[in-house]
Amino acid sequence: MGRLLAILGMLLSALYLGIAWWLIGDRIGNLSTMDLNEVGDFLAGAFGPLAILWLVLGFFQQGIELRQGTAALNLQGDELKNAVEQQRLLADVSLKTLEHEREARREEAIRYRQSLRPILHLQGGNVEFKDGYWIVECRLFNDGAQIYSLILVLNNGEHAHHFATFRELDRGESVDFKFRWPQYSPEDDIVISVLYKERDTVDGVCRFVPDSVIDLGGVGFVREDKIQS
Repeated sequence: MGRLLAILGMLLSALYLGIAWWLIGDRIGNLSTMDLNEVGDFLAGAFGPLAILWLVLGFFQQGIELRQGTAALNLQGDELKNAVEQQRLLADVSLKTLEHEREARREEAIRYRQSLRPILHLQGGNVEFKDGYWIVECRLFNDGAQIYSLILVLNNGEHAHHFATFRELDRGESVDFKFRWPQYSPEDDIVISVLYKERDTVDGVCRFVPDSVIDLGGVGFVREDKIQS
């Protein structure tokens, strides 16, 4: 558009100069006899319209450049907006990726902790009452990970009795033992606590309770957490 205005300006200027020469060309020789103020008036009158023409063309040219500049700014604004949107999408993707990685690490940590935990079962057996003491035969099984430094404690109401210690118990192994406690009160709850250390030295505990009232003959045990759940 700017090139078109320039061509139009030159054509109109040439046309104007041709017409001006046709109108006043024979008067050019009289300029030497005119006063300076008359010469100035002559030139202003002759070339004033031409100056106004180029002023108007320059005004239109500035308008075109302003519109082009505005369009360029709008385009840059759209590109910046698109870039911001793309960055936001990338940030969302990165955040979701981090969340997935964090969740994967958390699940991996849970699986790792579970791989270190034992699965203990306490099998009850024969029950005797002798000289004021209950005596119970038991077998402790481990179907989970290897554990160390086992300490077996019997809690009878407010009384605690430590009755067995084992260095380790591997997967698939079992140990036999007997525990005894005096009869304080028939209503006292019996809880067998197995304290141990896992492979990474984390302390753990598993508690068992009788599945029925302890009486002569036999008794079984269940994990306390299964009763609570």
